Amino acid sequence: MKYTLLKNKLSRISAKIREGNLRRYLSFRLQRIIHNVNKYPNDIVIETASVCNLNCTICRSVKADLGRKNRFMSLALFKKIVDGIAPICNTIGVSYCGEPLLNKDIFNMIRYATDKGISVSMLTNGILLTAEARKGVLDSGLNFMAISMDGATKYTYESIRIGASFERLVENIGALIKERNQRRLSHPSVDLQMVVTQKNIHEINIFENLARDLGVDRAYLKSLHIDRTREDVEYVKNLETDYFVNSTALPSRYFVNKEGNIELKDKGLCPQKVRSPVITADGDVLPCCFDIFGEYVLGNVANQRFSDIWNSRKYFDFRYSMAMQRKLSMCSDCLPTNYKTINKIIF
Repeated sequence: MKYTLLKNKLSRISAKIREGNLRRYLSFRLQRIIHNVNKYPNDIVIETASVCNLNCTICRSVKADLGRKNRFMSLALFKKIVDGIAPICNTIGVSYCGEPLLNKDIFNMIRYATDKGISVSMLTNGILLTAEARKGVLDSGLNFMAISMDGATKYTYESIRIGASFERLVENIGALIKERNQRRLSHPSVDLQMVVTQKNIHEINIFENLARDLGVDRAYLKSLHIDRTREDVEYVKNLETDYFVNSTALPSRYFVNKEGNIELKDKGLCPQKVRSPVITADGDVLPCCFDIFGEYVLGNVANQRFSDIWNSRKYFDFRYSMAMQRKLSMCSDCLPTNYKTINKIIF
């Protein structure tokens, strides 16, 4: 099916070339790219916390100095951001390099955004989902929650998620689902995810059964991300040697090339069209979630409107050049153009 569609598309392009319309066709495609990169983003990530309560072995964020001035975003700055983006954006995430449940104002933040008609998602490790926190989640109007569980047994999970308790996580998830259902709430939808590695590949079936027993709405497998920016040789070697799974049957963004090196599968155009910005706890606007060190700051919402930053010549030039070709080191290991291959939904 895919071959037939590609063949038909190539035939149409060849016909245009034969008709002498190549210049017109290329101009049209270029205009489409420019239009796409200029549209306001539908989804913006807001870093409400830049620190975490765990020290996971596969996480780069907790192993390096990210250069943030603030550990937590203030409620005042969050409200300023939401007021500015509400007319142009309908979805935000409140998680980035830290654990959002560490921010004392997180539930007020979520409520403020949902009251503005914005859909809010949260990625959490779930360890801090105490009875009080679960009530805060359910009262806040949070739309979606993804919980990371990178091992389906106590030994595997706690060997990867250093500082966590497997029993506590399972208890927290089960209680959240039970309390949500008792209150007959449709939200938040709760996903359970596991990054596939050599450490847990043998637990995929156990993970699925556990997810079903807990009653989560969806469970899926994620591919490992190896961050080579500001290269940490020991970190990269550890992930490549002890964690990376070279498999075509499981989700993966990498393959092993002829030289034996691990390389991104497909380095075509940016799959997110450079339209997935992040706002750090300091208010800096970054082009995407792979710029964890904030090397490409395009403005700051503490003293600028997001719309002004987005429409600035600096940001436009960045989006345009990045959409055409991946020029930065962080682009070499982020997402393949066909990014749908990096996750596998179990149910």
